Amino acid sequence: MSLISNRKRPRGLSETFDNSKGKSNQLESTNSDTSSPTNTNNNTLTFSLESSNTTLNDLKYPRINEDVYIIEDEAKEAEEEDDDIIILEERAVENNFGPKQRRNNSDSILSLDLESFNAYNMFNVNQVMNNDKMNLKKQRTNSLPQLPQAKCFYNKIPSNYILKEEKLGEIKTNIIPYKLNLPNCDDKDGHYVIRVNDLFANRYIIVKLLGQGTFGKVVECFDKIAKELVAIKIIRNIPKYRDAARIELRILSTLKKYDEDNQNHCIHLKDCFDYRGHICIVTDLLKISLYNFLENNKFIPYPGSHIQAISKQLIRSVSYFHDLNLIHTDLKPENILLHDDSYQRKKITSKTIISSYLKLNFNEHKEKLPVTTKILNDPLIQIIDFGSAIFDDEYHSSIVSTRHYRAPEIVLGVGWSFPCDMWSVGCILVELLIGDPLFRTHDNLEHLAMIEKICGYQIDKSMVKKLKRKENECGLKYFTNNYQTDESDSEDSDVIIDDEIYEDSSFKLIFPTISTPSKFIDGVNQLNRIDLYISNKIGLNINFDYSLNENYNNNCHLINYGNFTFWWFFIDLLKKLFIINPLDRITALEALEHPWFNLGIEDEGTI
Repeated sequence: MSLISNRKRPRGLSETFDNSKGKSNQLESTNSDTSSPTNTNNNTLTFSLESSNTTLNDLKYPRINEDVYIIEDEAKEAEEEDDDIIILEERAVENNFGPKQRRNNSDSILSLDLESFNAYNMFNVNQVMNNDKMNLKKQRTNSLPQLPQAKCFYNKIPSNYILKEEKLGEIKTNIIPYKLNLPNCDDKDGHYVIRVNDLFANRYIIVKLLGQGTFGKVVECFDKIAKELVAIKIIRNIPKYRDAARIELRILSTLKKYDEDNQNHCIHLKDCFDYRGHICIVTDLLKISLYNFLENNKFIPYPGSHIQAISKQLIRSVSYFHDLNLIHTDLKPENILLHDDSYQRKKITSKTIISSYLKLNFNEHKEKLPVTTKILNDPLIQIIDFGSAIFDDEYHSSIVSTRHYRAPEIVLGVGWSFPCDMWSVGCILVELLIGDPLFRTHDNLEHLAMIEKICGYQIDKSMVKKLKRKENECGLKYFTNNYQTDESDSEDSDVIIDDEIYEDSSFKLIFPTISTPSKFIDGVNQLNRIDLYISNKIGLNINFDYSLNENYNNNCHLINYGNFTFWWFFIDLLKKLFIINPLDRITALEALEHPWFNLGIEDEGTI
């Protein structure tokens, strides 16, 4: 039976959440009462970006032009004409935000206050000024520079392909013959023993060991037939890891089947085989991870332009495998590799980078300010490690994701799906900006308290009710119960129950407790609502309770208007990624449409 809803949601949640919030606009500044901006300029309009003649003068004297602005009521009529009721199993091929695909698919219909719209339209790198009478277009001259990767375009896979195409079954691996009198090649844990310059699988020369994990080892090899260097993932000769490798091969084969040219930045399978009890996965040889580059750069954060370029590619990758009904489940900087890790040394000119560096939690040399930083020549990326990825309609284990990047629905154990990847994306973007993981914890209670602090509101009661019903550990230990009236109290007329107090205290996270370690309390106290926390880290003062222009007036002595607009919209994207209820979290396709991707910045990566 198809599930029908009057609001567009991420499809296929492993378990359905209660939703009492009704229809919500994904492009509003927040989804909660406590973090909701109370813009002093209440001219909230819906704008069409098809035509605009916004000038610097318009910022002081906004003018209403019915050719440019569509009032909310008219926008609602337009929405009603669209098929607002959808069947979740059949995702709409077109995006939900207006016009069909253009040169850059982050052009869309935006719901912004007048000041934000003017600022956005002023610095939009894809916006052109229209002259209706002359039917001519004049290129804008006040947009800021932007890297090419921030403009990458996603060609959406038709949503009904799954109905037409059967899912790939188990991928058969060719067994490579070998001499029976060879010495043992495994250590006591089932890992293949790596010897540099050895012939491997009758075709490859081992160059060096690239890494080792619980699954096995990754080695750099020279392919004697193709005359090229490749990476080979050699799985441990243990049944459970061999079974997991077969699942990964099935997923990698699916990713390649629908993207032969590898336009969506997912690691490409070149070959696979079985050699001496080890399943081997051959892929392109890439460079170091985003984390390794950050570490090699003494954790000096990436410039904003590179974060934007990496973000667009990352979200395009997530859009791609979500369209294939796949969930990665383990997105993190270590699993994002660079095509080219060459760099230039440039003098640091951005105060935001210096501020982030000085506020690193583990920075032991704060008195030594860095003068230069490594800037990538090309921030082109590939997503790797699909060993934990699954199809959404197949078995979901209760716990997935590395702790620092784990979504609240996973911590709570109330069912997870595609939105958990988007939470991880938000954690990655913050880490690239501040050089430090956002959620530095290994404890569930501390993690949940941190999540509430960053989001600026309490964990949704509907989620707590679900985990209470399931008697999950988090629900029993960490949250208050619903109020239950005692029968004797109900007969006593002197007893008065305050519904508001009851509502506030029901299903509430209990933090801190008497036994909570002080380091947990300190860890939570170091955080703040995402707009306040991030802006403080980069040396600005941004509060989404106030309008863009009011915030800029408080920061104009620190940053120019164009760069400030860039960071304002970046934080707006983070607010939509850090939504506790996965039903309300921005999807990958919606994130591709975010206006931040149409804004440039002047920093070490672009000048």
